[in-house]
Amino acid sequence: MHRRALLLALAASFGTAPATPWAQAFPSRAITLVTPFAAGSSPDALVRALAQELAKDVGRSVIVDNKPGASAILAAQAVAKAVPDGHTLLVSGNVAFTANPHLFRQLPYDPVRDFAPITTLAQGPMILYTYPGTPAHDAAALVALARRAPGQLRFGYTSATSRLPAELLQQVAGIRLAGIPYKAGYQALPDLLEGRIDLLFTDLGALSYARQGRLRALAVADARRTPLAPDVPTLAEAGFAGVELPYWIATHAPARTPAPVLRRWHELLARASRSDSVQRAMAVGGTVPFVLPLDAMPRFQADEAAKSGTIIRAAGMPPE
Repeated sequence: MHRRALLLALAASFGTAPATPWAQAFPSRAITLVTPFAAGSSPDALVRALAQELAKDVGRSVIVDNKPGASAILAAQAVAKAVPDGHTLLVSGNVAFTANPHLFRQLPYDPVRDFAPITTLAQGPMILYTYPGTPAHDAAALVALARRAPGQLRFGYTSATSRLPAELLQQVAGIRLAGIPYKAGYQALPDLLEGRIDLLFTDLGALSYARQGRLRALAVADARRTPLAPDVPTLAEAGFAGVELPYWIATHAPARTPAPVLRRWHELLARASRSDSVQRAMAVGGTVPFVLPLDAMPRFQADEAAKSGTIIRAAGMPPE
């Protein structure tokens, strides 16, 4: 009996133990999805659509717990400290795992040791928008204008997601822009619409203003055009290759969550992401499905964090 218990323990440590009764019965109570997205935002709508699909699938309540602000630190910290039994998950953007380690001297969580990555869910491009009064009708003309007036064009940003594409464009194009920080996107966008700033990298949610003629959508900061706005060229097409910084939304469990539970969650999340309701929420928010295999997440996340670190160091952005 002792030998069998030892073998089972060793197998479990490598994620190969046979399914235990508690794993087969998972989940045994309500699920909580902790998210840094503000209630009512486009990413929050995606999380809520996901919660509804998961609830139907597992037959348990799925609660969305919004903890916005502080660059996703509050939400990430809550899940890092949660019981690692699979009943509490983090659904967040990439900033918590890619940019924050380079922007903060002391984080109340470790982005690698405190989490078990499950999968990415969705990916979306950042779009370069300008105020129509800016005398530039494409990205190349905007860069030429910035070269003639170094430091005069103002770009708004609310987080690393909206700041890093502007920093990378400056590095690739050899220009200098003036960054204007905002606490939230709902503050930056009105200033762009009124011409108080000249440009802003944000998601496809602002495309409706471009279609009304109130903004110009100049370029996509991604490797290819997005099917949700096929008429907007990439920055590479304008001559600035390498400015490719799509944002993504992913799900993480607390570290030490049992491997069978992680595999179960990957299956559930992949299935939910294929549902009509979740895909509609993605399209409204400007994202497309992006589901990685369970074993691919750690490497993908590490590569993305390294890329963010390179941009941040080159920009001379000091950690807080």
